[in-house]
Amino acid sequence: MIWSIAWRNIWRNKLRSIIMIVAITLGLLAGVFSTSFMQGLVDARIESATKTELGHLQIHAPHFLENNNIVYTIQNSGELVSQIESLDSVKAVGRRLIAEPFIMAAHGTGGGKLIGVEPEQEKRVTDIWEHIIAGTYLEHESRIPPVVIGEKLAKKLRLKVGSRINVQMVDRRGNLSLKGYRISGIYRTTNTSYDESTLFVKYEDLQAQLGMEKNTAHEIVLLLENGDEAPAVKPQAEKLAGNNVVETWKELSPEMSLLTDSMDQYMYIFILIILLALCFGIINTMLMAVLERVKEIGMLMAVGMNKRKVFLMIILETVLLTVTGGIFGILTGAGITKIFETTPINLSMFAEGLESLGYASEVYTSVQNESLVTIAILVVITGIVSAIYPARKALKLNPAEATRTE
Repeated sequence: MIWSIAWRNIWRNKLRSIIMIVAITLGLLAGVFSTSFMQGLVDARIESATKTELGHLQIHAPHFLENNNIVYTIQNSGELVSQIESLDSVKAVGRRLIAEPFIMAAHGTGGGKLIGVEPEQEKRVTDIWEHIIAGTYLEHESRIPPVVIGEKLAKKLRLKVGSRINVQMVDRRGNLSLKGYRISGIYRTTNTSYDESTLFVKYEDLQAQLGMEKNTAHEIVLLLENGDEAPAVKPQAEKLAGNNVVETWKELSPEMSLLTDSMDQYMYIFILIILLALCFGIINTMLMAVLERVKEIGMLMAVGMNKRKVFLMIILETVLLTVTGGIFGILTGAGITKIFETTPINLSMFAEGLESLGYASEVYTSVQNESLVTIAILVVITGIVSAIYPARKALKLNPAEATRTE
C-alpha cells in the first residue's frame, strides 16, 4: 500500500516530477557517456602501447634498462625465444638489438632509438608493419641495408622512401661506427613522440654494425593472447630467463599502469560529483512536496499512520523518483555508448595535441556492465540520502497543528 501511495504522490505534480526525472536522466546520461569515452580513450592508448611499442612482457639483461648500455646482453637468445614460445598464453616472441645512434641526413641531424628486429618474427609481436604509410617494411633487399622510420622524423629531416641516412654510434668495443641505411618505409602511429624517435632495421644489420656476438639480444618481447594474463605468465618466463630481468608492460611503463589502476577511481569520482549535484535538486523537490502537503500528512498521522510509515512513504517517493530518472539515464547513456563502440568519435581537430601524448584522434567508447551496476546502486543510495532531510521534516509535524494549517 505504501508503495502505491508513494508512486501516486510523485505524479500529483506531474510537471515538477517530469523536470526532476529529466534532470536526473540527463545528468546520468552525461556521466555514463563521459566515463565510457574516457575509458575508450585509455583502452586505445593501452592497446597502442602494448601492440605497437612494448608488448605485454619484456626480458632484459640486468642493468640494461638503467642506461641502455649495449654491453649488457641476453646470451643464447635464440634458445630462450624458442622455450618461451612454448608457454601457454604466449602468442608470439621476438628478440631485438637496441642502440642509441646519431642520425645524419642531407637536411639535418637527430637522435633516436634504433631497434634491430627479425622482420617475420617482429610482425607477430608488434603491428608497426601495419602502420606503414609509404614504401614497405623491412622486406626490401638492396646493397644498402633498409631502415623504417616514423613520419614525424621523416618530416623533421625532410626524408622520403629511398632517401639515405647515415647512422653513427659506438660499437661494443667502444669504437665509433658509421653505416649508411636507405629508407624502405615510413610508418605513422598514434604516438608522434614514438614516431620521431624510433627506427627499425634488420637484426643482422645492427648486429654487424655493433659488432655483437651471434645469438645475443638486448631485449626479448612477448605478446600474449590476453594482456591481463601478464602477471600470471611472468613467473613462468622468469624460470626460463635465469638471471635476466622479466617485466610486465605496467612495470615498463608506470604511466600506463597509473592510467589503468586509477581509471575506475576517476570514473566513480566523476559520477559522484554528478549525483551530489542532483542530490541537492532532489532534496529541494521533495522538501517542496512535503511542505505543500503539511495538512495532508498531519491528517494521515491523526488517523493512525505512525511516523515510521510516514518516514517510509517519503523515502519511497524520493527513491522512486530518483530510480525512474536513473534507469532512463543509464539505459540512454549505455545505448548511445553502444553506438560509438562501432562508430568512432572523430577528434581530428585535436589530433596534433592528442597524438603528441600518444592518444588516438579516433575514439571508440567502452562501457562495462559492472560499471553500470555500480552506478545504479549509487543512484539508489543517492535517492535514500536525498530523502532523509525531507522525511525528517515530515516527522517533526504535530498532527493537531498540521491539520489546522491552510
